[in-house]
Amino acid sequence: MRRFAWMLSALLLWGCAVSAPEPAASASPVPASDPIAIVVEAPVTEAPSTPIPTPTDAPTPEPTDTPEPTATPHPYRAEPVTVYERNAEFWYCPLNDAMQQRIVGSTYPEDPKDAPVKLSDLRYVSLRYVDFEGAEHTGELVVHHTVADEVLDIFCRLFEARYPLTSVRLLDDFGEKFDDNLSMAADNTSAYCCRPVTGSKKFSRHAYGVAIDVNPMRNPYIRPDKTFAPPNGERYLDRTLGEPGMIDEEDLCYRLFTEHGWSWGGHFKGEKDYQHFSKPIP
Repeated sequence: MRRFAWMLSALLLWGCAVSAPEPAASASPVPASDPIAIVVEAPVTEAPSTPIPTPTDAPTPEPTDTPEPTATPHPYRAEPVTVYERNAEFWYCPLNDAMQQRIVGSTYPEDPKDAPVKLSDLRYVSLRYVDFEGAEHTGELVVHHTVADEVLDIFCRLFEARYPLTSVRLLDDFGEKFDDNLSMAADNTSAYCCRPVTGSKKFSRHAYGVAIDVNPMRNPYIRPDKTFAPPNGERYLDRTLGEPGMIDEEDLCYRLFTEHGWSWGGHFKGEKDYQHFSKPIP
């Protein structure tokens, strides 16, 4: 009986050993001195081809203008200067030292007593004009101070209307003292010259600065004996040609001068001076 009980106990113990599951193999512990490194891959992005500007609240600076080069001072401009309100390129001023040196001994006598007006009575006029090819130029005249304002007005209006003038230069440029023959032959419009009336000892109105000859070749001076000046103006003895720059009573130049009270040489009796405009002597 005891033997049977012992055998039963042994069988029970053997069955438990067979049916019990084997313990799971435990992972080897990781030493504290060797941590596991976790690698995280960042997403790959392409760099922008154009840098993106950083926004800013600062205002965009205005473009800076390049400074204009300093203009060369006009050699004959003197104070006070009177500038025509319609166009600043038309102005006049007293004769400065440079201008006086230019005309004294040429169109103004070296001895002021030989002139009917003082240098201080005259004004230098700078203006613009259009030639017969349509090109624009700067011209100059010397006139009496009493007519300087209206001379600016007349020549500015001629310029605006594109009225053709061959040239507008001082007689002094032609190297002919106290005369205007060479200037006339060049069809040059001119004003002041201390000279007498042709064929007389009496001062011309040019000697006072109150006479202007316009396009003299195209508007010749015709004497009572039918001789004329300048010699190269023969074609324009025919006043019916009606070409630009020829003066008659329908011409703009005639209208502008006479509106300001100037008289025209085309109205002279006996002789005809189609180029000539003048005012009473001041």
